Amino acid sequence: MKYLFLILTTMLFTSCNSDDNEQVIIDTDINISVKDVDGNDLLNTNNPNSFNQNEFKIFYEIDGEQIEVNDENLDYSKGFFVYQHESEFRIRIFPNTNKNASYPITYIRWSEMDIDTLKCEIDRNGSSEICKKVWFNNELVWQAYGTERFFEIIK
Repeated sequence: MKYLFLILTTMLFTSCNSDDNEQVIIDTDINISVKDVDGNDLLNTNNPNSFNQNEFKIFYEIDGEQIEVNDENLDYSKGFFVYQHESEFRIRIFPNTNKNASYPITYIRWSEMDIDTLKCEIDRNGSSEICKKVWFNNELVWQAYGTERFFEIIK
């Protein structure tokens, strides 16, 4: 019995690995408010002129092709969700982080006729991914690392 206890104790302590302490940080989400020229919130469904959120689609550019985001294993399978922040609504987008692209591109399809482009600079360190800069339709809109990754667009 002593030997069995000794063997089990030895196995317990040798199975622990101190190399498993690497932190994984995924910080890439982008928050956008969408207004019209009069300041009306186009993501607020109480606004009669709001966008139809059922038409929203996110596409990732991968190897030159646009691939629609639809992964049932994700919490937000379509790559986005709309939420209320204080007095406005925002869309949170989980952008393309393809490791094969220097600046991965994400397409936001608001409707059949309205598509915008997000491009991100992703800092990869080990297993971590952090969005450092965001371009919206080729215009740099966020790079203030110490601030919320948020901007407003006018449609």
